[in-house]
Amino acid sequence: MAPSQEITALVNQLMASVPFMYSNPLPALPYPYPNRHIIGNHLLSLSNSFPSFHAFPYPFVHNDGRSVTLIRIEGSILINNCTLALSIWLLETYPYAAPVVYLSPPKDMVLVPEYEYVNSSTGMVSIPYLTNWGTSASSLADLVKEMEMLFSVYHPFCSEYDPRDDLILEIAKAISKDIYGNEMELKRLMQVQSVLEEKNNVLMLHLGELEMERDTLEEQSEMEMMNINLMTSWLCENERRLKAVWTKDDGEIEELFQISDEKGVFDNVIADRAIDDTIYALDKAVQEGCVPFDAYLKSIRSLSREQFFHRAMQRKQSRGRARRSP
Repeated sequence: MAPSQEITALVNQLMASVPFMYSNPLPALPYPYPNRHIIGNHLLSLSNSFPSFHAFPYPFVHNDGRSVTLIRIEGSILINNCTLALSIWLLETYPYAAPVVYLSPPKDMVLVPEYEYVNSSTGMVSIPYLTNWGTSASSLADLVKEMEMLFSVYHPFCSEYDPRDDLILEIAKAISKDIYGNEMELKRLMQVQSVLEEKNNVLMLHLGELEMERDTLEEQSEMEMMNINLMTSWLCENERRLKAVWTKDDGEIEELFQISDEKGVFDNVIADRAIDDTIYALDKAVQEGCVPFDAYLKSIRSLSREQFFHRAMQRKQSRGRARRSP
């Protein structure tokens, strides 16, 4: 639901950098301009959730006698078919300090004796949400919702008090506290669950990175095993020729090496491993956002095609050496 025109106009004037541009400028308000954006957002959110609430500048007298014009918010909430009138004041230090809230008793009703969340003489509200007020996590809309929840399970007013109702009142008070405490604990556990889900997402991301790195290492290990097999095959192939060369006086050690053939083998192995290193570096770069994903895929396709030819050449050279071995 859209905020009321009254609150929209108040917010526009509140957040204006040049107040005299408006035909009906606000009285001088004590809120620093850096805080006015937050105050405006809180007022709009409150009006969206509770359209019946009104906000306007109004004189406020502090306990020390100082008088200042503050934003006053008035509205009512319906609790168990009973309308409770609220008056909310945004002090000079708002939103870094909690607002001051007053609750007015309905007609023909009185405050429940020893009701801990409302002052019996002034009507000032002191629920846990106000006590634990925080700039980033608290707002006017959530404050009113919290009062609705608390007062619905632990009503602050009753009809003319009868002392015989003490036992019933104490039981109702204990039950209401338990219900409210359970709801607060549930909210806390939901916040903990949200934090754990975020951490789980981070862990799953790291797990994916580790799995990709494991796959890369496994490919490198396979290449190392292929190279070992190539070297072992070469040693087995030339073992008898090596003995013959060392026992003949006119033997030439160069006879054991086929320079052109072996050079081609090692060139393919080196090129293959270089492509592995390049693919690994590209994986890291795309994870860190340094390389666009489409460019990454294009490079991977090109490198994979080139690597396929190098590995096919290695297999062909390996089969050729096997046929030449005695």
